[in-house]
Amino acid sequence: MNYFRTLLAAFAIVNLAGILLSGCVREEDYADGNGVELKFGNDTVCFDTIFTTMSSVTKTLMVYNNESKPIKIDRISLREGSASFFRLNIDGATDLVAKDVEIGAKDSLYIFVKVELNPNNQSNPLLIEDEILFSFNGKTQSVVLQAYGQDAYYHKPTHFLLSVNSSSPSGYDTIWYSLVNEGGETAGYVENGSEISWKSDKPHVILGTCVVDSAFTLNLSAGTMIHLDKNSEFWVYTGGTLNATGDIASPVTFTSMRKDAQYANAAGQWGCVRFIAGCKDNVLENVVIKNNIIGILVDTCVSSSPTLTMRNTVVENCSYVGLYSRGATLDAQNLIVQNCGNYAVALTMGGNYNFVHCTFANYWQYSTRTKPTLLLNDYYLDVNDNIQYRPVEQASFHNCIIYGSLAEEEVEFDLLEGGYSQKYFENCIVKTKKYASQTNVFANCLFSDPRFRAASEGDVSVGEGSVAIAAGNGAWSYIVPYDIYGNLRPDPPTIGAIEYVAAQGGKRLSFTRSKRQK
Repeated sequence: MNYFRTLLAAFAIVNLAGILLSGCVREEDYADGNGVELKFGNDTVCFDTIFTTMSSVTKTLMVYNNESKPIKIDRISLREGSASFFRLNIDGATDLVAKDVEIGAKDSLYIFVKVELNPNNQSNPLLIEDEILFSFNGKTQSVVLQAYGQDAYYHKPTHFLLSVNSSSPSGYDTIWYSLVNEGGETAGYVENGSEISWKSDKPHVILGTCVVDSAFTLNLSAGTMIHLDKNSEFWVYTGGTLNATGDIASPVTFTSMRKDAQYANAAGQWGCVRFIAGCKDNVLENVVIKNNIIGILVDTCVSSSPTLTMRNTVVENCSYVGLYSRGATLDAQNLIVQNCGNYAVALTMGGNYNFVHCTFANYWQYSTRTKPTLLLNDYYLDVNDNIQYRPVEQASFHNCIIYGSLAEEEVEFDLLEGGYSQKYFENCIVKTKKYASQTNVFANCLFSDPRFRAASEGDVSVGEGSVAIAAGNGAWSYIVPYDIYGNLRPDPPTIGAIEYVAAQGGKRLSFTRSKRQK
C-alpha cells in the first residue's frame, strides 16, 4: 500500500511538472514577423440601439489567432484611455491597459466591451467613437468602437452607387446613401404621399449621404437640427425638392457632429448640401449651414424657374467654397455667406442670379486665402479640354456687400471676351480697384470699408459711422422690408443683409456665432 501511494505521488508530481512546463512558452516559440496578424469577429463593434434611458450595454469581440504558434500581445488598450466612454473586460481584468496577453495557437480570445452613458444628456457627442488597439510584433491593429451618444434620429446608409473616378484604382468611388423616407420610426419622419416631413423634436444624424429622391418633397420645420458625420453629404436628387423653412429664433440648421467648443466653428467637418441638376423649387428660409467643405453646391438648372430660392440664410465656415453654383438659377434675399477658405461665392458655368440685400464677407484666418470673395464665370472645359461657353444670363446684385481681408480685389470676372454675359451691381459696397471704373456695371456703388463689427468672429453687422448706413436703394427695401433678424428697413436702408440699429450694440440673434456660443 505504501509503495502504491509513493508511485501515485511520483506520477502526480511528474504530471504537474509537465503541465507547468507546457504553460511556459519561450519567446522564440511565439509567432512573430510582419506577416503575423490577428483576426477579428468584426472590424467595428457598434452599439446601434437607440437609447432612451440610462444604459449599460455589453457586446463581445472575438479575437482569433490562426497561426500555428501562440501570439503574445504586448498591449491591449483604448485609444482615448480614461476619457473613453467604453470599458473592456479581458479575461476578467478591467484595467485600462492589458499587457502580455497570450492567445494560443489556433485559439481565440473573448473581449467584452461595455458602454455606459445617458443618451438624454445633450452634452454628449452625437456619435461616440473609439478604437481598441492591439500592439504586438512592433505593429498595431485596431477595431473601431461606435455608440450613439444621444437620443436622436439616425439616418444610416443602406444603398450604394458607383461614381466614376479616374484617379481611383478601380475607376469608381462607392457612395453609400440612405433615403430621407426610410428607416421607419427610428428615422423620425412622417410621409403623406410624396410629401415627407422630418420631426424636429430630436436631432437628425446623417451617416454617409442622405438623399431626397425623385418626385419627393422633404419639409423641414423650425428648429430642425441636422448633424452630418465626416464625409457625409445631403443631396436633393433630380426631380426632388427641399423645403426648409425655419424662423428667426429657431432656424433649420445643417452642421457638424462635434459639439465641443474647439469644433463649434471649425470648417471642413462634413461634405455639402447638394442640389443635383433637375431638382426643382427648392427653398431655404431661415436656415444655417456651417462647418463643412462646400456650404451649398447647386448644379445646372434645366428649367426657367429657380433651382434654389434663399431667404434669411447663413452659410459660414466652409473650408472650400460657401455657395458654389454650376450654371444654376438662384434667387436670394438676406443671404450671408462668410469665412471660407476659397471663394465665398463662386457662380460658374453661366447661370441666372439675383441677389438682394446680401452680405458676402470673407475674413478667413485659418490659412492663406488667395481667391476673392466673389467669382463670376461663363465657361467650362469639357472632357477634351475644349472651352464650352455658357453665358451668365443675369447676375444682379442690389444693396449687397462684397468685401473681405484681401489687399485689393474681392471680385473676379472670369468671362470670355465677345460673350454677352450680363452683370450689374446697384448700390453695393464692393472691394475692387480693377473694376471700379466700370460705371455701367457698378451703379451708385461704394468702394470703401463697410466697417463690420467683428467679421473674423462671424458678426457682419456694420458699426456706427459705416458708409453702408442709409446708402441702399429704398426701392429694394419695399421688396425686402425686413432684414435677416426681422428688423424693419427704413428708406433708404442699410446696404447688406443686416440693418443698422444703433440700440442693439452688437447684440445678435440666433444666426450669429457670438450668440450661438452663449
